[in-house]
Amino acid sequence: KFLEAAAKILSPGGRILIISFHSLEDRIIKNFFKCKSGVCICENKMFGCKCGAERIFELINRKVITPGESEILNNPRARSAKLRAAVKIVEDSQDSRDNKF
Repeated sequence: KFLEAAAKILSPGGRILIISFHSLEDRIIKNFFKCKSGVCICENKMFGCKCGAERIFELINRKVITPGESEILNNPRARSAKLRAAVKIVEDSQDSRDNKF
């Protein structure tokens, strides 16, 4: 719910950065960013896209950013942290209708 809400309220050109500490959390974020950057993540593409892939975000980095060795030495709890980032490139048509005063 948070990721969908963030995609709606973020202005074009706005950046979203998310740090996850667990692999299941990271998978959700990774798949959301892939889907919202226009890449279909459906397993069976024969029957069409069911994931709702649309190009709203552009990924800032292709791979996940993890802490370096020096940061892990200073803060051992940071070793599982993963950072993913994207920038919003288009404005949802629904958002533009809702936010006009």
